[in-house]
Amino acid sequence: MPLISMTGFGQADDGNGLVVEVRTVNHRHLDVACRLPKAWAGLEAEVKAEVARHVRRGRVELSVRLDTGAEGAGMRVDEAQAARYLAVAEGLAHKTGLERVLDLSTLLTLPGVVVPDDAPPDPDASRERVLGGVTGALTAAAAMRRDEGAALEKEIRERAALVREGVARIEARRPEAVRQAGERLRERVAALCAGVSVDAGRLAQEVAVLAERGDVTEELTRLASHLDQFTRNLDAAEAVGRTLDFLLVEMNREANTIGAKCQDVGIAADVVVLKGEIEKLREQVQNVE
Repeated sequence: MPLISMTGFGQADDGNGLVVEVRTVNHRHLDVACRLPKAWAGLEAEVKAEVARHVRRGRVELSVRLDTGAEGAGMRVDEAQAARYLAVAEGLAHKTGLERVLDLSTLLTLPGVVVPDDAPPDPDASRERVLGGVTGALTAAAAMRRDEGAALEKEIRERAALVREGVARIEARRPEAVRQAGERLRERVAALCAGVSVDAGRLAQEVAVLAERGDVTEELTRLASHLDQFTRNLDAAEAVGRTLDFLLVEMNREANTIGAKCQDVGIAADVVVLKGEIEKLREQVQNVE
């Protein structure tokens, strides 16, 4: 499955003024923020559930609005709300035998009768309309996130290959580095003990200890194993961003240990390059879902 970026934008417009916009950015967990018209505030839980069906990780900012345009801006009468007030007045007049005195001017002053143009005309009947717009905007954002994810994956695979090449160079250099370290020790001992008999067996033992201290076989093995897991996870079907980030932390730890244990100039240079590539990988992986 291709990698998916956590950065994206999507918009849906139903052609009748309902506009839904979705913006997604990177975040450690799924964090959803909704801005809904007051009359549709009761749909927030369903909207968030719909988001969770499309997005597994990231910060999601979603807004729903009724866009009537400048020419339609102003106020309108909610006829359904006015009819409810009239029905209540009629019922009360019938029960009490009193004359109904609810005239037009009074009716227009009652809450919810005169409303802004961008207020939903009938919240209950608009549920499917709203959720359909949310799905449409999320689908559009998903397409953008997949496109960016494909670009991310290309760069990540290229940099992972550079890390693998760096590990191979260190592995190839390691035997010669051990040999040179032993040779340098012998030369220093010879210089310090000029004219003095040196126990060859003891010297060989010290060289062996030096070689063991500088042995990075285990670190290279773990680093290669982490790298294998990293590349396998690039093909996983689930969200892998956090797993990839964890593996890169471990790879950087092994690289640091190799740099600390090896005194070879060539390996030290390779470790610097290796750590640079791992850090660049981490920057890219931060945006993978």
